[in-house]
Amino acid sequence: MIKKLILVRHGKATPTAPGQADFDRELTDAGRAALASVDGFMRTFYLLDAHSASHATLWSSPAARAMQTAAEVNRALGGEIDTVPVDTLWEQDEEAFLQQLAETDADCLIAVGHIPFMNNMVERLTGITLSLKPGGMATIDLEEDGASGVLEWFVQGPPVKESR
Repeated sequence: MIKKLILVRHGKATPTAPGQADFDRELTDAGRAALASVDGFMRTFYLLDAHSASHATLWSSPAARAMQTAAEVNRALGGEIDTVPVDTLWEQDEEAFLQQLAETDADCLIAVGHIPFMNNMVERLTGITLSLKPGGMATIDLEEDGASGVLEWFVQGPPVKESR
């Protein structure tokens, strides 16, 4: 059972183009730049203790924008983590996701996904209602039962500077 769960909402994504599947939407250039900036994931992951950072497992929704966000998480943590696509994050299946959490032996799990799933999981596990903006994160120290935890820190997503 994991001890620390970090829920990450994907960065700012492009609008759905005509004929494009939602699954295929990518990050905007400005969204990707915001995540990669000093004010984005680089600074935020300094909040993570050295053990958790070096023993992290990275799961992501297989949607394009989430996988791109996971790549930025990986870069912020030194580029040594393989990203595991997890369908329950795309499907937003809370019960299946909690079962997967119970079955993993990771000390620290970083999960990149979508709203409302990420917001719902924070509330379900901690009782706290949050609204994660693109690139926002919530870190939860899980109790041994894996069904509850304590919010350790919450960081709203980095500001996105769209070009005009």
